[in-house]
Amino acid sequence: MIPCGVALIRRGRKFLIAQRKKNDSFGLLWEFPGGKKNLRESFEECVVREVKEEIGIDILVHEKFMEVRRRRHQHIIWLNFFLCSYVSGESTPIECEQVRWVKVEDLKNYPFPPSNDRVIEKLLTVC
Repeated sequence: MIPCGVALIRRGRKFLIAQRKKNDSFGLLWEFPGGKKNLRESFEECVVREVKEEIGIDILVHEKFMEVRRRRHQHIIWLNFFLCSYVSGESTPIECEQVRWVKVEDLKNYPFPPSNDRVIEKLLTVC
């Protein structure tokens, strides 16, 4: 099992999304920023670290939103999504192709990996 922390970074009615690099798995699809949790860190610490590394901004983690488990090859990817707010910094595509602030109702217009479908559906009902 591969545990991952994912940030649902909200600013008003917009969420920050990132486009995966071309040569990554699910290349050029959009995602909420995040990544693999290190052994000795919490999911919340993972989310803060990954966002800083990938996009260069500081965030505040508020609460767990949901989790999704997906089989990928011989692994299970355990995605833990957290509601977060933007604190400071300029969003920059450091480890991705590009980043965008997108209205919650427009998230369905961007191609995401299948593991994000339920997350986007829930965001649309609660935001």
